[in-house]
Amino acid sequence: MDNCGEVDRSREPLSSTWARQVVEAIPIPMFVIDAERRVVHWNQACEKLTGVAADSVLGTTRAWSAFYRSRRPLIADLALSGSRREDLERHYAGKYRPSPSIEGAWELEDFFPQMPDGGKWLVFSAAALRDASGLVVGAVETLRDVTAQRAAERAASDGAVLLSEIVQGSPVPTFVIDAEHRVTHWNRACEAIVGASAKEMIGSREQWRPFYPHPRPVMADLVLDATEGRMGELYADKLRPSPLIAGAWEARDYFPQFPGGGRWLYFTAAPLHGTDGRAIGAVETLQDISQQKHYEVQLEALARHDSLTGLVNRMVLEERLSHALSQAARHKRLLALAFLDLDHFKPINDAMGHAVGDALLVELATRLRAMVRAADTVARIGGDEFVILLAEPESREAVESVIQRVIETVRKPFQVDGHCVQVGCSVGIALYPEGSDDHRSLLRDADAAMYLAKTAGRNGYRMHAKPVQQQAQSTG
Repeated sequence: MDNCGEVDRSREPLSSTWARQVVEAIPIPMFVIDAERRVVHWNQACEKLTGVAADSVLGTTRAWSAFYRSRRPLIADLALSGSRREDLERHYAGKYRPSPSIEGAWELEDFFPQMPDGGKWLVFSAAALRDASGLVVGAVETLRDVTAQRAAERAASDGAVLLSEIVQGSPVPTFVIDAEHRVTHWNRACEAIVGASAKEMIGSREQWRPFYPHPRPVMADLVLDATEGRMGELYADKLRPSPLIAGAWEARDYFPQFPGGGRWLYFTAAPLHGTDGRAIGAVETLQDISQQKHYEVQLEALARHDSLTGLVNRMVLEERLSHALSQAARHKRLLALAFLDLDHFKPINDAMGHAVGDALLVELATRLRAMVRAADTVARIGGDEFVILLAEPESREAVESVIQRVIETVRKPFQVDGHCVQVGCSVGIALYPEGSDDHRSLLRDADAAMYLAKTAGRNGYRMHAKPVQQQAQSTG
């Protein structure tokens, strides 16, 4: 009311009961100031957000006190003067952007540490209010609490940074792909083992390139798509489910195209799931097991070969003999097994020492290998005991011819460690199908025939014969 007692109608639209009810009914935190920057509306949503009661600010110019410790313009104050960019830059540099919903208005985002619950992140905007003549009579400011959203974004960002730090800091070669099969992480250990840099791999779908010469899924791709059938097709017997992680797989394979030569890798892949259980990516880890495979090959060789002569041992002989017997039975062919024992070998060991004896055995193994075909087998099964497996010889006579040449070869002098030494051998021969039809019986029969050769004067051979009763049964 002015000095004449008349009501000033210019302010009525901002303070009317109708306007107050509208503002209070809106669930969005908001307040309204008049042209003199006095607060005329402060709705319940604004009270709840700021923790400041309407009664404490209505009619005052202290709207700023809900947000700042000392007086300063709010965006609503700047809206009264036209929201000039220079004013925005002075008070809200780097925090404002054009409003997506109100033409000519601005939207800002900032953190207010003095607000309840340890501070809040707010998105806020303001627009000038005009009367019917277009005169600016106030401004309205709306607020939106985005604290939870920013906390979630920060947690997600921190989680992403943490994941990146974990992956990068891990000594285990590791890479990660997202739901679209793009590489998101490729750590330094992975760079070192496969020779492809993170710079060229991250963001691409070419995770196959360091491992294969042509495009194909890697295990992480298959795990992400849960294509077990395709996985079995590509990795066959190299694959097995992870005993530790559901939905994960592990495999071993050789990759020939790595820098510096091929490598054996043990690799695992596991799916990554979102909070809703949906697969959002996959992680694959690699381990270089080339040295381990090298040792395995060495151990297997030691387990299957005689360490002195390099000839196969009894275990391998029995495997090959069983296979050769099945082949001979299928093709109705002959098979011969010769058991060879050196004559007069012990005196050489006693007189000249085991080093000379061992050198003689090594040279003898070389001679025996040269006497047979690639399909045949020469094995050392004891100190000076050797077995020769002749696979599908043409005839009994051909077997005897080979063994005679073996005996003659063994009789030739050996030059070992500066010594000229000479030995002989006694050989027992067992034939299939004339004799037994299993490998143990054939070995036993050949051994028995060898002892007959020794008894007969050594340096010769004997052929095992079926007992007369057994022959009669087989022909009767």
